Amino acid sequence: MSRALAVVPAALALVAALTAPAQAANGIVEDPVGDAADTGLDIRRATLDNRDDQIVARVRFDALRRGDLIVSVDPRGDQGLRMVSQYRPQGETKNFLLPFAFSNPGGGGAPEVDCPGFRVRWSTAAERATLRLPSSCLQDGDYGAVRFAVLTERPRGGDVDSAPENGQGGVGFIARG
Repeated sequence: MSRALAVVPAALALVAALTAPAQAANGIVEDPVGDAADTGLDIRRATLDNRDDQIVARVRFDALRRGDLIVSVDPRGDQGLRMVSQYRPQGETKNFLLPFAFSNPGGGGAPEVDCPGFRVRWSTAAERATLRLPSSCLQDGDYGAVRFAVLTERPRGGDVDSAPENGQGGVGFIARG
C-alpha cells in the first residue's frame, strides 16, 4: 500500500473525531447491597453525567425508603455544592441545594443555594432518584471537570450509606461534555 493511501484512514478518523457531537463524560460508582449502616436508603449504583448544559446524577437503591439523599458535586478549584433530596414516600419530598460539596466549614445552618431549574425525580418502579442541575447553577456555568460522591442519611440525621465508601469524590474528575 502506498504511503498516501495509508494516510487517508487516519485523516478520516481525525475528521470524524473533530465533527462528532459532544458526549457527556460520566462517572460510575458501584456500591455493595447490604452495606448500609441502617435500614435506610442503601445505594447500589451512582452515575454522574457532566453534560454541557446540566449535570445529571442517577442513584439506584436496593429499595426506596424514607431518607435523605445528598449528592456532592465538586468542580476543580472551587467548593462545589450538595444536591439534597429529603425523600418522604408518604409525604412531601423536599429538594434543595447547599454550598460546599464535601464539607461545611461554617457548621450547620448553611443558606440554601438558589437554582430554580434544579429538579429531582424519584422512580419507585426503578428504585432510583434522578437529580438534574442546570450548569448555570454551578459557578455560573464556568466550570470544567467535576468529581462527585453520594451519601444517604436517616431523616433525623446519621449516615446510612455512601458511595464511594470514603465519600471523598469517587472516581476522580469527570470531564465536561
